[in-house]
Amino acid sequence: MDIITIRDRLNEEMFEQGKRRVCIGFVSELFADLDDASVSRRFAILERDLKSHDLSLQRGSDDPDELYVEQKLKYAAVDMSWVRDAVYWTSRVTTVALEMVVLGILGVWADQRLSTDFLGIVGLLIGVPLGIWHLLRMTQRKSS
Repeated sequence: MDIITIRDRLNEEMFEQGKRRVCIGFVSELFADLDDASVSRRFAILERDLKSHDLSLQRGSDDPDELYVEQKLKYAAVDMSWVRDAVYWTSRVTTVALEMVVLGILGVWADQRLSTDFLGIVGLLIGVPLGIWHLLRMTQRKSS
């Protein structure tokens, strides 16, 4: 049995507990006409070939004469640094937006309490330039 056939058979199997395996036969049937030394050499060659394809040769747990080829599931490291950067910049931009708006809202609230009509505009006149200044400072630090 060649590696391609083994891979095809493995691809038909599902991963269970991080691995999948397929039986390739019995030692007594696969190497019936070979002596022990030849069987050992064939095992070494087969294991080397399988290892080059990220596969391993295993004996059956119930019957040691039974041979399995096993493939372990590879876990790729997931780079989540983009989420960190996204949350960082979202919080920064939200802070700037709040700086621009909150002073205006506080001014409108004060206008309603004090029966005036200029504190909302004063709040916006202070808040918007403050937010723009903060945005400029924030982006200058990042680029330098």
